[in-house]
Formats: sequence, C-alpha cells, structure tokens
Amino acid sequence: MTATPRKPEPASASQPRSLVGTVLVVTGSAFVLCVLAVVAVRVSRSSNGRVPVQSTVGARVSSTAGGSRTAARMPEVDSRIFQVTEATGRVETRRQGQWVLVVSGDVLTQDDLVRTGVGRAILRRGSTEIELRDRVEIRLDSISQAGASVDLRRGRVVAHVGRSGGSVSITAARTRTANEGDAPARFVVTADDRGRVAVATTEGSARFEAEGRAVHVTAGNTTRAEPGRPPTDPEKISEDVFLSVTWPSGDRREDKVPVTGRTDPGSAVRINGTTTEVDRGGHFVASVPVRVGANPIEIEVEDVSGRIRRERQEIRKIPTRPPKLAPVPTELWKR
Repeated sequence: MTATPRKPEPASASQPRSLVGTVLVVTGSAFVLCVLAVVAVRVSRSSNGRVPVQSTVGARVSSTAGGSRTAARMPEVDSRIFQVTEATGRVETRRQGQWVLVVSGDVLTQDDLVRTGVGRAILRRGSTEIELRDRVEIRLDSISQAGASVDLRRGRVVAHVGRSGGSVSITAARTRTANEGDAPARFVVTADDRGRVAVATTEGSARFEAEGRAVHVTAGNTTRAEPGRPPTDPEKISEDVFLSVTWPSGDRREDKVPVTGRTDPGSAVRINGTTTEVDRGGHFVASVPVRVGANPIEIEVEDVSGRIRRERQEIRKIPTRPPKLAPVPTELWKR
C-alpha cells in the first residue's frame, strides 16, 4: 500500500508579527540613540567644552585616555574662613559679648576678634598661615578669594604665604604690611602699646607703608616706624640675638631689685614671663620682686624675626633682722 505524502503545515501568523516587532524595536532604539548623540554634540559645542559651574562645586575635572571628562569629588573649602590648626595656652575669641576659648579645629570668620594670653595660635586659609604669639590681639578685617586683611592691635604675628596668588596684609597703628606681588613670603609684624611698629622679612619680600612712604623689605632685612613717622630704611637683621644685661650684685635686702639691659630696637623682652617695655633705642628697665632666699630671674628676648635668646641669673635676698633690744634694769623711782 502506497503512503500518502504529508502536506507542509502553514506557517503560524504569530511568527512574522514577532519578527516585525523586533525589527521595529531595534530601529526605534537606534533612532533614539542617534537623536541623543546629535543633542549631546550640539550642547557640547554651544558650551565650548566647559562644564557648568554649578555642577562642579568642590569637584576636580580630569581627562581620561579616551578623551572623555570625569569629575572627581573633592572636599569643599570655603576661602572666606580661617581654620585654627593649632592653639596652645590661652587663646580666645569674642562671641556675643564674651571671650570664649578657641581650640584647634575651630573656624574664624570676618570681623572676629582673637587674642592670646600666654599662648600661641596658628590660623590657616589655603596656603596662607598667620601665627599669633604671646599677648596678641587681632581683628580679622576681610577674608575673600583675593586675600585676607588682619588688624593687629598689639603683639607679634608671623604671616606666611606659601604659594603664588595668595595675599595677606596686616594693618597696625596706621601702617600696612603685605607680601609683594602676591608672591610667597614670610614676614613678622610687631606692634606695641605706644603705636611703634617693626617689620622683618625672612622669606620673599614685603611692602611696608606708613605716613605716605613705602619701603620694600626683602628677606633678611628689617624696618620700623615710630608713631606718626614714616618707616626707616631697611637694614640687615643681626646675625645673633643681641642682649646685654646688668644684674644686681651681691646679696640684697630690698623687696624689689633693679634689672636693666639693652637689645635691638623692636625686640620683645619678658622678665620672668612679664612683658617689659623697650624704648626706641633698645633699652629696658625693670623692678623685679624677690623673696627671702634664692630668686631665679630669667630674661627672654625675641627679636624682630622671631628668634629667641634667654639669660638666667639667681638673686639672693637676705632677711632684714631688727636690732636686738635687751632690757636694762633701772630704778626709775630711786634717786
């Protein structure tokens, strides 16, 4: 018996529909990608290759090997503040009518008043540092991306600009000192209670202005200005810290002993931790309290560049004994 050949079954209608749908999806996706590419190119050209500022605050943009640009997130830094990177001893700032202690890590802003007792502080803004020595009072006048200005009321500050483009100026008693040309520099400014100002530069160059005259103080030189007078011509800083002291001689009986000496003008003198006035010629005189027995006396001199020299002497005080009075028997009523 002969087998009848089987006829091929007709193709399902769903297969061509599925194929057509797939083609449409692929074609549509390709069209969308082309449109997005064209838009991206136009946006890139219109912005001249720049990334919008608002999208890159605190970010650093870098290029990869393929030419694409990626943004690496960086810590945000506010250029309008000073951060306290070091605070030792007594350091205070004025807040809401009261003096409050300042510690390392605190933030100071424009118009803040800061003072030190027996202490030291370092304020940092970018590559700029301002160091406050003992018994300093300053006011942060202005802080911006262009630089910072500080009003020195009294004491000694050390300003250090670490790289080009930074600017710091210090005003004191109608004078102004700043690094020249926004270039790196390190300079020291000292102001006393009488309005005398001294400036010394140890790195780079500083410009010192007073009473309509400006002098350029290069590294290794110093200048100063008396109240109401223009600055002196810059001169070389002494190789050594100069100090000459006249000590009291022998055992003493008084409650206070005189100590006199001489140092370079503009230097700061402290005797047993107490600041002693230095006149315009570098002379100083002090009356030091002593007690019965051995009394150590230390004189510390800090010159205009911040170098320190100390001398120490021991003064002995002996007790003052009243005369011994022995009773003498007398017969007052006998004749």
